[in-house]
Amino acid sequence: MKIVFKITSLVFFIFFITIIILSYGITTSKFNNKIIYKIQKKIPNSKVNFKNASISLDLFSFSIKTEINDPKIEVDNQDISIKSFMIFTDIKSSFQKKYLLKKVKIIFDKNKISKLKDISLIKNIQALKEIKFIEGNGGGELIIDQFQNNKTNTVFNGEISNVVIDIGGDLPLIKKINGKINYSEDKILLSDVIGNFGDFDLMSRELIYFFNKKLLSGAINLKGQLQPNLDLEKILPKKISVNLKKLSNISGNFALDANLKIYFTENYNIKKNESTFNVSSENLKFKLKNKNNNYIIENINSFINFNHHGKISSKGDFEINNNKNKFEITRQNSKNPFKIKTSGTLNIQKTFFNKFDFPVKNEVNYSSETLLKNLQQFNTKLQFKLDSSEIDFSIFNFIKKKGEPSKLELNVFKNKNIIKFDNINFTTNKEKINIQYLFFNTKQFALQDMGNVNVKIGDKNKFKIFKKRNNFKITGSAIDLSKYLIIKKRKSSNLKFEFNGNFQIKFKKIYLPGEYLIDYKNSAQVKQGTIIKLNSFANFKDLTSFSHKVLNNEAGNKLMIINSDKAKPFLSGYQFLKGLEKGTLNVKREYLTNNSSITEVKIENFYLKEMPVLTKILSIASLSGALDILEGKGIFFKEAYLKYQLVNNELKILECYGTGPSLGFVLEGRIRKDNFTSLNGSLAPANTINNIVREIPVVGKILTGKKGDGIFGASFKIKGKNNFKVEVNPIKTLTPRFIQRFLKIFKK
Repeated sequence: MKIVFKITSLVFFIFFITIIILSYGITTSKFNNKIIYKIQKKIPNSKVNFKNASISLDLFSFSIKTEINDPKIEVDNQDISIKSFMIFTDIKSSFQKKYLLKKVKIIFDKNKISKLKDISLIKNIQALKEIKFIEGNGGGELIIDQFQNNKTNTVFNGEISNVVIDIGGDLPLIKKINGKINYSEDKILLSDVIGNFGDFDLMSRELIYFFNKKLLSGAINLKGQLQPNLDLEKILPKKISVNLKKLSNISGNFALDANLKIYFTENYNIKKNESTFNVSSENLKFKLKNKNNNYIIENINSFINFNHHGKISSKGDFEINNNKNKFEITRQNSKNPFKIKTSGTLNIQKTFFNKFDFPVKNEVNYSSETLLKNLQQFNTKLQFKLDSSEIDFSIFNFIKKKGEPSKLELNVFKNKNIIKFDNINFTTNKEKINIQYLFFNTKQFALQDMGNVNVKIGDKNKFKIFKKRNNFKITGSAIDLSKYLIIKKRKSSNLKFEFNGNFQIKFKKIYLPGEYLIDYKNSAQVKQGTIIKLNSFANFKDLTSFSHKVLNNEAGNKLMIINSDKAKPFLSGYQFLKGLEKGTLNVKREYLTNNSSITEVKIENFYLKEMPVLTKILSIASLSGALDILEGKGIFFKEAYLKYQLVNNELKILECYGTGPSLGFVLEGRIRKDNFTSLNGSLAPANTINNIVREIPVVGKILTGKKGDGIFGASFKIKGKNNFKVEVNPIKTLTPRFIQRFLKIFKK
């Protein structure tokens, strides 16, 4: 027994000593080739080299641990910096000389993130293929566990620092990324991530991608200061239905909280998005470019909540051109339209209609409710309280002063290039305007159709418009056009008329400047907004007549003819003719095919008085007799004739003269479309003109004159827009050119 005990004790001692020795390990290069073979088999596309290996016994895992000394490893031709490389082999298989791997443990030193991305363990993640890792480092611990059936489980735990990523497209770089990374067979986890997305701070507590489910889940927070040079088209999705080019000069504080839950297809396109987002802004400001105006929206303080179903909830306040407003936006899902409510104060003229004259001045209080499918399809209910506004309807000679109560209600429907203003109601204490509807083509801002109209403004504007198909009937007791005919320098509205229709018009009374017509009747045919046929007639209060016609002449051109026994009501709006009294008027205008027209105006048996320009000319020319008449009952003219051509809103005088018992004149020149006037003319006493015509053979006497005859006439120039500059050259002896100018006109 003692011998057995001694032998057993010796065996245990030797085993114990062996265990101690193996625990401390031995260093050898004997197994280098076998180790390299096993590593390269488990890590494809790898090259391994090392000096030797320290072999020891790992009692905790019951395996043999082989730690490679001075390891050098390449994966896919990338040098990988490694702190340590350990291999754990099954003890039993080692005795059988099979050397079955149980685990590989690699501790990486700091490596360039681009290298780690390209090694075979990570490159197979399809989602990472389009991402460019520009700079930054990564390190950590990689463990490959060996299981039955020759399956492995790979786990990586590490950290990344100062990483810069280009995620593709025109999106800004993601910079200064720091965080923890965990990779396993079923997922990749990013945690405690901080960085910068463009000029925004980026944070994520946890962001996970599940490989089998192809699911991205987690939370991202983005916040920062918006910069004026920010290009939203590079950040927001391409499918967004907003013309982002209209937005500029963006600034303010912005924050985004995103709770992500996104499923991908095999090709890593979005299959299903169940994410929710919360967006908030503080003192946000931007400029919005409009066809008619550019206006600033600022001090936007708001929040927006939306999810994968398209459900949206938003609320906030803002200022537009320094006027305070508030809004509320909701949508149940992507199939439903947006519901938008706004209210506040606006200056409609400055905000929307700066380029043409809008009748509503100053600020208005408003509220609106909109159902918005997209920017091309929506309907809006609008209400305006106009107490603080001044309203100027020149066409009706109506002005509402600031402080007088009034309101405007209407509905707006838009569908692609058509916009409809429906059920328009304007009311004050005494006045009302109701328009059933107006149809506009938004491309050319053209009126294409309209419904019934009811107007009651004072005692001088009472009429109705009835429409049945393309037939319009306009009837009323009165309409006031007196101010409309006087105002000649109105801003262009850029409004075009494109509707077709037949018109029957009857008014008991039409008010003109200082006059009125009675029993006015009109029949007209309109095509594409242009009058192609018209016939109207009426009487003045003293039963003298007025007529207006549009027809085609023998050349096929449209011809407009106006004959009026009274000239003044239709000419009092022209600055040169403010002093015109009495007279008859005949106008004939031919519309030519080259988008121009030629107009002939003839006025007979009229007086001119109280004309500053003419007064100055007569005074400088020392035509005292004519001046006395002008300042008295006025200078009588038997006839005045004007022929001019209008091309692109520029007027060129082709012929102009006037003759009477006291004075005669000739005139030439042009008026530009900016209303700059440049005229040259001559005038002379009637007796001088008569002598010129009658006594051509003895023109010498006229040229020399008689003793005491005084000044024969004058030439003059008139230039300017509003304040005309008048230059006068008195002529004591008539020049041949002066005579020729009068002979050309008056010897007819």
